[in-house]
Amino acid sequence: MTDTKILIVVKDHEAGHAYADTLNRIGVHYDIATSFDQMSCLAMENAYSGLMVDILTLVRSSKEEKVIAYECFNLFPVMRVKWENKKKKINLSPLEQSFSPDAESALRFFVENRCKPFTARSLRKHNRKNNNLNLLISRAGTFSEDNSIKSFTLNLSRAGAFLHTLQDFEPGQTLWFRFVEYADLAPIAATVRWTLAWGASRCVPGVGVRFERLSGTQEQALKAIASG
Repeated sequence: MTDTKILIVVKDHEAGHAYADTLNRIGVHYDIATSFDQMSCLAMENAYSGLMVDILTLVRSSKEEKVIAYECFNLFPVMRVKWENKKKKINLSPLEQSFSPDAESALRFFVENRCKPFTARSLRKHNRKNNNLNLLISRAGTFSEDNSIKSFTLNLSRAGAFLHTLQDFEPGQTLWFRFVEYADLAPIAATVRWTLAWGASRCVPGVGVRFERLSGTQEQALKAIASG
């Protein structure tokens, strides 16, 4: 599991040590963030396969931090845990208890079955807005009826997008897009950065892409969406 890295989000020092000790026993690399603001900063600089979130840290965070938290929860596998100080043990959320009442066994299941198959990713550095735009996908840059895949974005920025698809794509693969709402239908080249397969997690399946070439009008249209 050396290529699997988890980001722990916990404010309490003792709880953080307990979570880290458990991951050490399993043999998983990790970083620790003491707030969701710090989590966001770390996730922009590093790629993670999942999040281990302390429930009390989430409950006691500000409204603004909760917005950051739940946006990230839609992007990564997440396990919610709670440190019980009196009994010196890790408790699980009701959902995690359905897999195993034992915290370490549940965490092993989480890593093996949700984090390990997940393509590690980092957060984008450009603001991304939730927006549903219809688009056509082409693997070869031609958009005949037989060679186009209909899809739509779930969110996008000036630099890239996350779009829904059940098709199989590989990280590093080049795709071409046309946004059907826009007058400029010049194909947009994009590189697949990560994929989320159907059934791999409790998230919408799709691919995250980075735009490689945009025309002036396309860039202005995406800039208007991202800053709106």
